[in-house]
Amino acid sequence: MWMRTRVEWSGTAALCFGLVLSHLFTEGSVVTVQCRPGEQVNLPCPYHYEDHGHVSQLSVQWRSPNNELLCHYIKHKAFQNCSSGYTIVYTPGNITLTIRQLNTNDFGVHVCSVGKRHEFADSSIEVVRVSGFVTSEPKARGNQLGQTWTLFLLLTLSLIVYL
Repeated sequence: MWMRTRVEWSGTAALCFGLVLSHLFTEGSVVTVQCRPGEQVNLPCPYHYEDHGHVSQLSVQWRSPNNELLCHYIKHKAFQNCSSGYTIVYTPGNITLTIRQLNTNDFGVHVCSVGKRHEFADSSIEVVRVSGFVTSEPKARGNQLGQTWTLFLLLTLSLIVYL
């Protein structure tokens, strides 16, 4: 029977701990925006490329739930082209899509793709139809924090039992 050494257990524990932390701090969740047909809605698309300074070459595409190109923005060429009823506003670190009058085709997941030379990042924003007078802040799906802490505790307890 093969037995693991303390070094192998430590390496495994470090790997598991790293995976748990990456799950906690990574992006990728879908932001949900609740609204009604006919309303104007702003969909945020934050990105990190300009956190530490100016980026001259930047390209952004907003796509509809049907994968149709709604807006295209190229910063270094001062180019912006949007379909009728849509506009974008650029500020360093965020490019917001505004849907002037929401229709039924706008409900679903919109994808914002931001590219900088050899780096690309996608953000997904789901536009959900609500009835009544419910308003809420956009929020990420799921409870990743609770799941992550559960995994962290299990990993820590398994290390304590082993040592």
